[in-house]
Amino acid sequence: MTFRISDQIYEAMQDHARANKVSMNTLVNQLLGVWSESDRFMDEVGLVRITRPNFTKFLEALPERKLAQVGRSAGKDLARSYMMANEGQVTVSGILNYVKGFAQYGGYAKYNETENDGKRVVVLVHNLGEAGSVYIGAYVQSLFELVGSRPTMTTTERSVVVEL
Repeated sequence: MTFRISDQIYEAMQDHARANKVSMNTLVNQLLGVWSESDRFMDEVGLVRITRPNFTKFLEALPERKLAQVGRSAGKDLARSYMMANEGQVTVSGILNYVKGFAQYGGYAKYNETENDGKRVVVLVHNLGEAGSVYIGAYVQSLFELVGSRPTMTTTERSVVVEL
């Protein structure tokens, strides 16, 4: 398959690929992956991009009770729409994929998943402070409520741990 892009875009992509020590092919696949797995659905639900420092300021301006309320509401509304548009149903597997995309493509956190004593453990590491943990924790908790699940949640100033 062949695509035509402007010289300016090509040079920017080459610079980025070199700086990140990846091939142009890998970079193009990453960019198209972000669009196909996230951006095309986020555009449909009205995504607004905001810098992490500004998002952190918004979070810190809200009282903890309101943060949790906003997190729960955002999780239920957006996630259900996203999963229905992407997979046609809401499942635990879909929720985990959504959380991974939320973390990875949204830039909120780093997603890690392991198994410990037969339990699936998801760790979301972030630098949004305590307010970020309250928001992310409530957001993720609300997702699992969509399928009637109540995982064990533990938060710190820089992480949210979910045990299934």
